[in-house]
Amino acid sequence: MAPRKSSGRGAVPVAPDRTRTDDANLEALPPGLAAAWGVVDTEGRRGPKPAHSVEEIVAAATELADEEGIAAASLPKVASRIGVTTNALYRYVSSKDELIVLLADRAWGDPPALPDGDWREAAALWSRQLFERFLSRPWLLDVPTTVPLTPHNAAWLDALITVLKPTGMAAQHMLTCAYLLDSHARYVANLRRNTPTPAALRRANPDQQRAMRAVRVFLDSQLRSRNLHAVADVMEDPTFLDDEPSLDGFEFGLARILDGIEAHVQR
Repeated sequence: MAPRKSSGRGAVPVAPDRTRTDDANLEALPPGLAAAWGVVDTEGRRGPKPAHSVEEIVAAATELADEEGIAAASLPKVASRIGVTTNALYRYVSSKDELIVLLADRAWGDPPALPDGDWREAAALWSRQLFERFLSRPWLLDVPTTVPLTPHNAAWLDALITVLKPTGMAAQHMLTCAYLLDSHARYVANLRRNTPTPAALRRANPDQQRAMRAVRVFLDSQLRSRNLHAVADVMEDPTFLDDEPSLDGFEFGLARILDGIEAHVQR
């Protein structure tokens, strides 16, 4: 199966045939939705001919987000990056909300090409690639969940639903599976982002290793004195002390989700 291609990784969508949007109330749409789908652009706006393009604006915002996080992709900082005034940016994007929608859609990029014939293998690959996308651009985790469906994340969803269709699941169940796989990738990526490794802690604070050892010894004694041996035993597992985390936690959770989906499909 070859997933449907979007307008290209990192590209701002090209305006589609507008005959299908003539009846839509564009003013009632959330900020950025029509722009993300290429239905509105800067060509018809009043004023001098634009010296830049929406794609340049979004590329500059992407650089800032990659460097400092999504909060850095503000209109003033983007304007400074490309050498225009903040007011001049409104020639290209109508608001910060619209910029965030376009920024997030660009960051999603194209979905992976998924294999035919084995929905479980395909769904696992989809989830792993999503996880890697969050690791490579952790600020995507900070994009508001209210951002509507845009071309690139729609292409990701389309790719997964396409491989799940042969299972015979109802549409609602396929969407729920997508939610489960997406949520798992987000949770583990966010955990990875917010939990520094022992190596990172030592680099940040040479005395941190001594403090961590003291905490482990203290908690072990407190837990065992209260007969909380199961927790104490788990905390003694060597994997908690690894300098770099493994993917075991992600893979274990992914396998359990897929087991659950498979059990449902086989009922």
